[in-house]
Amino acid sequence: MPVKLRLSKSDALIASGRVQIIDRVSDSTVDIRSMDGSQHPMSLSHADLKSMLDSGHATIEYGYFSCAQAARRALAGRSIISRMRPDEKALIFWKQMWVEGFLEAEGNFEVTRSEKGVAKFLPELTRRMEAKLLEAIRIGQNGPELAMLLKRKPPCRTSLMNWVRDWQKTRDPMCFVKRSRFNGSNAKGISRQVEGLVQNAIKTFLHPNRVNVSRVTEEANRAVRQLYKTRALGDHMPEREVSERTVRRRIEELNRFETCAARHGLAVAKNKYGPYGQGLEVEAPLQRIEMDEWQIDLLAILDASGVDASDPKFDELKTGRFWVCVAIDAATRVILAVKLAKTPSVETALATLWLAMRSKSQISADLGCQREWVQHGHIFNVVVDNGPSFVNPEFKAALSDLGIGYEVLPAGVPKLRARVERVFRSLGTMLMPFLTGRTFGNPQERGDYPADKYVVHTAESIVELLVRFVVDAYHHRSHQGLAYATPADTWDRLERKFGHSPAKSPHVLRHILGVPLQRQLGRHGVLVCGIAYNSVELARYFQRCGGAQVDVRLDPEDLGHLSVWFDDAWHTLKAGIAQAVGISLSVWEAAAQDFRRRNRSDARLHVDVVDAALERIKQLDDNQRAWRQIGPLTVSARDIRRAENECFLGLNLAFETGTIAEVGRSDVTRIADALNTRADVKFPSDAGQKSSTAPREGSETSDPQSFVWRFSDEDEQDKP
Repeated sequence: MPVKLRLSKSDALIASGRVQIIDRVSDSTVDIRSMDGSQHPMSLSHADLKSMLDSGHATIEYGYFSCAQAARRALAGRSIISRMRPDEKALIFWKQMWVEGFLEAEGNFEVTRSEKGVAKFLPELTRRMEAKLLEAIRIGQNGPELAMLLKRKPPCRTSLMNWVRDWQKTRDPMCFVKRSRFNGSNAKGISRQVEGLVQNAIKTFLHPNRVNVSRVTEEANRAVRQLYKTRALGDHMPEREVSERTVRRRIEELNRFETCAARHGLAVAKNKYGPYGQGLEVEAPLQRIEMDEWQIDLLAILDASGVDASDPKFDELKTGRFWVCVAIDAATRVILAVKLAKTPSVETALATLWLAMRSKSQISADLGCQREWVQHGHIFNVVVDNGPSFVNPEFKAALSDLGIGYEVLPAGVPKLRARVERVFRSLGTMLMPFLTGRTFGNPQERGDYPADKYVVHTAESIVELLVRFVVDAYHHRSHQGLAYATPADTWDRLERKFGHSPAKSPHVLRHILGVPLQRQLGRHGVLVCGIAYNSVELARYFQRCGGAQVDVRLDPEDLGHLSVWFDDAWHTLKAGIAQAVGISLSVWEAAAQDFRRRNRSDARLHVDVVDAALERIKQLDDNQRAWRQIGPLTVSARDIRRAENECFLGLNLAFETGTIAEVGRSDVTRIADALNTRADVKFPSDAGQKSSTAPREGSETSDPQSFVWRFSDEDEQDKP
């Protein structure tokens, strides 16, 4: 089927950090030109442009030149709501709640915008907003932040009307962010004359004598007192002396590399802030989607699979009913994503959203489906109910940053979300009757059926049942709401008519939807799960700021790239080993666990042992990887911290320049092949032995092709 992208002139193509204007879109080509005029216009076919988007070299910014997006960039630049603190996000959506409540009352002719009308209605609006906050706290939605908002004074008439006018201009929650966040700090500054004196005094800090900060402060205040004596002769107001903290803040703004070179010498600065390892290159139809959660009418084992369900030790705590989160396309009735969970959560909702924008062909193939699950793309609007997972500020912030519309429908009116509700009914009537252990919809339907005695299904079996039902049965069964066409055929027909809307770059999706972590910079870059990630830009940032804490986002299904926030933007970093591309966290964790289990008393691990371990992991991974993406294993930051403490603690994967990654091979085979090119692998034993430090570039080693597992404390030994 020929590729046709659904683009308009209001969209923009971002490639290599430059904004490209879309001049014209025809049935076969897309004409683009650079916004700054530095490049010649070019014409690309839809297939070529889609290849660029799929590879991550470019991304589509939908509505980039629209009025709303332009207003947001003018106000906040590159700032995004998901980067703000939880209390700030709660305050933003609290203001939005007040505005929406007022506009709803205005639409029902309960209030006018006159001064007296608003003042008269404000007490009633306050009561309604407090009721909404109490209801949100009752259902467990961000209790601490919302409890603080209950103590907050309601807005006055002037503030409320200002919020309403700002909201109606853009309908973007960013309009509720405090202007001071972008205009600078609210702290009281010092005069220009005193600032100049402080900067002169700081010059004494940049000296090989290594003057301390308190001495620099004394020098600055001595100059301020001298200035005061001069100004006193002209009857001017005296200047305040500066504190040591003020001077220290000015010093912290200096370039770290230059400061170290001035105080300790250039060699020390190079050794401390020079880049560690090899530099990396930075790679840079769906109108309405309904999402909802449903508790499956099936008792299942919530613990690990393979346990005998008839064992008397199983009690009510060991069995229960899973929840499933579903995203369905309203126009075609195609199910874009399903995600199993033990309990509803915002993490599950975000994982479902991410899965809906990914191709799931490999998942359907791994689980033995006859057809491919290829439906995916950029989502334009998401419709949800008042469930805690969907009204959470984290979920709203992710949708806002992805440029996806968001609509919350009132609870108790399921006909407003008829399509997703009908999916759950189809699961209950078409799939559940064939499964042992179903609980039925209510006690009357269940009767005397002993569901608790027929607990046979686990998470793995439920995932396979759901995916096979969705891909092979539901998508290829005639649907009355589609004039008895199938959802898969309807998707193909509408895509040919309107074109395909490709999802944003995988890197952009990871920036916003990845698992949030924090790491400290080092010469190796950023270390996550024993893998070092680095780039030229990060190395330069490390020279300026040293070992600062940075926010990172991880894709647990692909450890080949990492998102790191610095210089007020997300940056994509490659893994230090090319074989990590496409490797999931579960495979990497299983490899580390197997290494430790089989080599507790050995400090060295030979290649044949590595190959045997990874071959066994591959056999398990072939059957388990697909269901892990849909099963109840949503990876959180706490899970990654646990894995690092148990499996990757003290490990730093060092490598030599020149490793060539082979393409088109399985995950574990690529790792094994890379390891086969080296003599052996050093690994610490449980007795507390330490492996030798990895060789630096240019150093002499007994084996020039060695692959070394390192303890993290050895990095500290490298430092001067």
